[in-house]
Amino acid sequence: MVALYITSTEAAGKTTLCAGIGRKLLDRGIKVGFVIPVQLFGASNTDGYDDAAFIKEIFDLAESSEQLCPIRLSQRELWQSLTDEVEDFTRKLKQIYCKISRDKDIVIMEGPGNLDVDKVSALACYTIAEALETRVIIVVRYSSALNLPKIVQIGKKLGQRLLGIVISFTPEPKMEMVQQELIASFHGAGIKILGVLPEIRSLLGASVSELAEILGGEILTSPETTDDIVENIMLGAMTLDSGVEYFARKTNKAAVIRGERPDMQLAALETSTNCLIITNNVKPSPAVVSQAEEKRVPIILVKQDTTAAITGIEKALTKASFRSHRKLKMFGDVLDRYFDFKALYSELGLKA
Repeated sequence: MVALYITSTEAAGKTTLCAGIGRKLLDRGIKVGFVIPVQLFGASNTDGYDDAAFIKEIFDLAESSEQLCPIRLSQRELWQSLTDEVEDFTRKLKQIYCKISRDKDIVIMEGPGNLDVDKVSALACYTIAEALETRVIIVVRYSSALNLPKIVQIGKKLGQRLLGIVISFTPEPKMEMVQQELIASFHGAGIKILGVLPEIRSLLGASVSELAEILGGEILTSPETTDDIVENIMLGAMTLDSGVEYFARKTNKAAVIRGERPDMQLAALETSTNCLIITNNVKPSPAVVSQAEEKRVPIILVKQDTTAAITGIEKALTKASFRSHRKLKMFGDVLDRYFDFKALYSELGLKA
């Protein structure tokens, strides 16, 4: 039985990596458990449970979301647990781990992020890794101002427990440079790069159904395609000049168009459109409905005006989560191409 602790230096996709790696292991017949050993209270008190519920589903785990996210503390309470009450804290961790790991080949753990700037999260990583004898993967979000010395310092503190680094959200034009320069830099410090993952717009988008929910809209056509991911937003132009040409500028988009403009709605449907959002609660014409049904494009009818609808969509895109089977499949394809599974299996003693 082995344990893998996945943490990050900031919002870098550690939940995504937990889900992606775990799903790949399950597909190879490896029995995988999961736990968020400590959840810090933040702006939302449900994120940990929501992530745990999604991973419970895709890993087909028997435990409840609460059992997969057993300890919820404020930052101050966690600091106290890691310092003044460390023996009681580690004993509780071991009891939780003993239950979660039963009949499993590997347990994946998701730790708090902000490792490079939050001393509480950093101490939690060191303490949990030591107490439960885990290997550690650190997810680092690509930045031109990446703090290499700090990451190397963390790596040295973890020592042999550090399995490697994954660099995420790397812009496509930077991929080759990152693979050459950063891998060399970390290698010189004795730290292995397990993967350099590109920034994939579709993984950052929201599904059509998520947009409909946050806008309080009514889905009029093609509910079967509402899992499609919206990557771009386009506002219906105010003139007729270049309808199709205008909407052809972006793909996989939500086209937001006033209800009084069926001409622009039809133009949008001639291009790569993942949903048509019609504002002002004006029902679309039969011609628009027919074209949308033929193209299998959902029409979302909303009460808001165009400005309010755009604001709502931007909010939805900001809050878009990874908790989607379609996104998991897309991310799995990314891992197959860019993640070093051979190194992972070798380091964890699993069959490749």
